Amino acid sequence: MVIWIILCTMKQRFPTVILILNLAVADFSVLITLPFWIYSYGDRWVFGASFCTALLYLVHSTMFASVFFIMVMSIERLVAVLYPFTAQKCWRHGLVSNAIIMVWAISFLLAVPVLTEHKAAQAETPHCSQLQDSSQQQEGLLLFETLVGFAIPFLTLSVCNALVAKRIDRMTFQGKSKSVSVTIRVTVAFAVCWLPYHIRNLFIISSALSKSSSPEASKMLLQLAEKIENLVGALAVSNSCINPILYAFAARRIQNNFMISGIAKLFQQLHNSSANKYAKESTSRRANSQQSRC
Repeated sequence: MVIWIILCTMKQRFPTVILILNLAVADFSVLITLPFWIYSYGDRWVFGASFCTALLYLVHSTMFASVFFIMVMSIERLVAVLYPFTAQKCWRHGLVSNAIIMVWAISFLLAVPVLTEHKAAQAETPHCSQLQDSSQQQEGLLLFETLVGFAIPFLTLSVCNALVAKRIDRMTFQGKSKSVSVTIRVTVAFAVCWLPYHIRNLFIISSALSKSSSPEASKMLLQLAEKIENLVGALAVSNSCINPILYAFAARRIQNNFMISGIAKLFQQLHNSSANKYAKESTSRRANSQQSRC
């Protein structure tokens, strides 16, 4: 619905709306793989090793893209609220479009290791998942995934949303309390959906590191990671279901027939509020300058 609204009903597309569109495409790409996972968990993996690898690559690359688009949107929102005229210059120079291209390119590159590490359908293990071998290469990849896919984006998201919430709190437009709550919900939803997945990554890394010093603890951590694999995976995927609701429908007001995205209207109001304030300050400075010359 979000993709259809933006492509078919919105004539004027602000950079935030374009980012929402790419986020929705990334999330939708994750969700269209769910029927295959549901079937395989209900019965077994019958789609072959190559399709398993391709599906894992699609899921990982699009989930990376989803996380990165959330991070880019938080940065874009911060710039739009604190420095509206700088934001306009960036939009005119196409920096947002360049950022979108970079996000997709980096996401596809970061998922490349999945193409070489997979465990397809076998008679003993009839499901499709990543290898669980505790090699040093996999430890490094998991640690890198946690840092790049969660720690850095979450820190960026938290700082940007905190600064935006502080700035919005000083504004006087109607519904500012709800716009602040949206930024809080976005941060909380990201943490709730993704933190367990990366805790599981840390369990696997800890298991590998303690294999020689404490074999029993290592085995217990690995078993725990395997038991919660499906649960944390489902929770991470659920973030792709929540994003459209948070970004496209949780704004101050949704107009009739969804002709304008609510979040886009919210950002337009934030921009207008900042622009009006800047205009008043500029007029005041010019008047003071003229008086001093006289």
